[in-house]
Amino acid sequence: MLYEITAQVITPVEAQQRLLLTREAGCRPDPVDVDHVHRLARDMACGDWDDANPAPLALCSHGAVIRGLHRLHAVVVSQVPRTFLIARDVPHHVRYVPGGKARTAADALGAIGVASHRKEIAAAVQLVHLYDTERDTLPWVAWQSRVFTNAETARVLKTRYPDLPRSVPTMTALRSGLRSTPPASLAAAYLIARAASDLRPAVAADFFQGLIFASRLEPGDPRRGLHSWFMSRGSALRGRLASAHQIGLIITCWNAWTAEEAWDDAVFGPDDPMPDICRIAAAPAPDA
Repeated sequence: MLYEITAQVITPVEAQQRLLLTREAGCRPDPVDVDHVHRLARDMACGDWDDANPAPLALCSHGAVIRGLHRLHAVVVSQVPRTFLIARDVPHHVRYVPGGKARTAADALGAIGVASHRKEIAAAVQLVHLYDTERDTLPWVAWQSRVFTNAETARVLKTRYPDLPRSVPTMTALRSGLRSTPPASLAAAYLIARAASDLRPAVAADFFQGLIFASRLEPGDPRRGLHSWFMSRGSALRGRLASAHQIGLIITCWNAWTAEEAWDDAVFGPDDPMPDICRIAAAPAPDA
């Protein structure tokens, strides 16, 4: 059966009335994902919401919402009227049809054409964006609290860091040889390659090669100490906090290496600021 679908602007007041009717009718008893509602509301309020969403709101014969509940809640929270496609007199079973919302940031990257490593790229682009925009204002130990919507992650990658996926091969090598987290590996690879780009890409490649194969390095090389830290201890932290900590360690090591300074203790603690990455005018000679 094909349902008649029409476009309609839903105001916050109308959304609230429709949600009240839905509760009274009992046609949608499953719980609301509050976190998802607030992510959608943020997109709506910040201009990241696309009214051309192809998934219509579905209303049953009572007029209750059986698909699109989170979108209506987001209209109420954001206080921004939105245009939706609406299908009426829809049977209740369609509420579980998949695809009504992008479940993860990786899904959002897939929608803009990222073909592989979407989960790692999504996490890394968030870390790089935090490094570039909030390094001096938000302590790295608080980065875990920063919430990115799926649409924001896709937009930041597309507009600010479209070349970040090129660092995936370095991420893979670091992950294998250093046991760093995939997001930290990719973010650090991108940041350091960017810092060395004014010279030659081989400078960053030499740094990472020494970091991965540290047994070949001379005593006192900062990469040797950092490699030992990863091999012997790693991080007791989890999630974005672990990745931020590892980025701080790798960048501090990079800065010491470019300055030809020793860094034996490989210490980067919660009270240490996230370091500014050294954009070098001269570099050590490549490893033999």
